[in-house]
Amino acid sequence: MKMNRSLLILLIAFFMLPIVEEVQAQQSRPFAEFKFGTRNPEDTGTGNFFGVSTGRRLDDRLYWGIEFDYFKSSYLKETTIATDTTGGITVNTRVLELEFATRIASLQMQIYYELKLGKQSPFYYRASVGAGGEFIWNNENNFVQDIERTRFFSGFGWKAATGIALKVSRSGVIFWDIAYNNATARKNRERNEEGLPIFQEIDVSGFGFQVGINIIGLGF
Repeated sequence: MKMNRSLLILLIAFFMLPIVEEVQAQQSRPFAEFKFGTRNPEDTGTGNFFGVSTGRRLDDRLYWGIEFDYFKSSYLKETTIATDTTGGITVNTRVLELEFATRIASLQMQIYYELKLGKQSPFYYRASVGAGGEFIWNNENNFVQDIERTRFFSGFGWKAATGIALKVSRSGVIFWDIAYNNATARKNRERNEEGLPIFQEIDVSGFGFQVGINIIGLGF
């Protein structure tokens, strides 16, 4: 009797193995996400960004991935400029309105969470958090004195987002998120030039809004 029971358990396990493997394969499937939206960083003007991420499912609710975002903004802003320098050291300053163009590239590791809102509902709650590097190119144009330069800043940043997704196909969902990006980047060299800004740090933290599509089965 004990042997028959063991044999039955063994047979059930044997027939269940393909089902378990199929579920595990589905849970570890890759995904790709494409998004665009707006962001309002602290030290720059409001601008648009495009993002793409790819990764894999950990289970039916969690995903991990790598995300790349590219942001661009053009704006006018009053800033402190150097009017007299000696060996790159500022002696005198004044406030002047300059024209800026800021580009930000960020590369982050992300964790995503997804929860279906009801058994029959096509809607999902979603959230994500990630951290990585922020790389900033800041073009500064003193159009009064016709002086221009581009400076590079870099630093650590993190991002959190939350929103609602709608399942539109077997593999795809579209989503709407509110996101917050936090990053303060610095210059490696503190050298000032006459007629141009003297700040050596730029705060690109701010809230934004993003929409996009997540596709299961696409990615690595």
